[in-house]
Amino acid sequence: MPNTRPLRIYITGASSGLGLGLAKRYLASGHIVGGCGIEDKSDFDGHARLHYQKADVRDREALGFLIQQFAEEHSGLDVLIAFAGINHPKAAIPDWDRAHAVMQINVTGLMNALEPAINIMAKQKSGQIVGIGSLSGLVGLPGMASYGASKAATIAMLESLDVDLRPMGIAVTTVTPGFIDTPLTRNNPHKMPFLLKEEEAVELIFKAIQARKRYVSFPQPLSGVMETMRRLPRGVYRWIAERDPTGLKD
Repeated sequence: MPNTRPLRIYITGASSGLGLGLAKRYLASGHIVGGCGIEDKSDFDGHARLHYQKADVRDREALGFLIQQFAEEHSGLDVLIAFAGINHPKAAIPDWDRAHAVMQINVTGLMNALEPAINIMAKQKSGQIVGIGSLSGLVGLPGMASYGASKAATIAMLESLDVDLRPMGIAVTTVTPGFIDTPLTRNNPHKMPFLLKEEEAVELIFKAIQARKRYVSFPQPLSGVMETMRRLPRGVYRWIAERDPTGLKD
């Protein structure tokens, strides 16, 4: 008989965008969902079933406490979805203050979520880690130095953990999307080719998590183009990038 027990899921970045979309999707399917984000709890009065607390993922101790507390209250943790993140305006010379924040939230914040979750799951000998990279983490795109670097680090970290944790019964899923219509991207002044609706992206990610896929990238054909760019000789790629065929510098 299949296990019909509700999954116990914790989501960072649950206050908006893909994190909130996935929280709603899992709640609608009858699962137990906890999460954190930067918005006040009062903003979630309409989502009473979401066990939500305001938190900064850069605070290692506080985030570890929240994830551990959720696991203790629900006798375990089945899925961690680490989706907290920020981007930055495109610029040839980065805004260094913003660049530091991007790295701290997107990379250090990811590690701060992974640490307690992996400790819990290692004891259980079961669980699933889900992290969000970006197609911009596959190559060095114009004007996206710190954001691309943060997502390249995410992709590499999750791939290593996938190799290391699978024998322990812990699955790792890396989500690598292109442009999605979320609050994070709506103020982008540059072109966003093959922009995907948030609801479509949530469903693609939900299905990938359910299937315990190791890696999922979308949307096509952009993901195919970017995966190809990653495999080009670097001199060839740089020649193409300098000519900005997708209009990212606009």
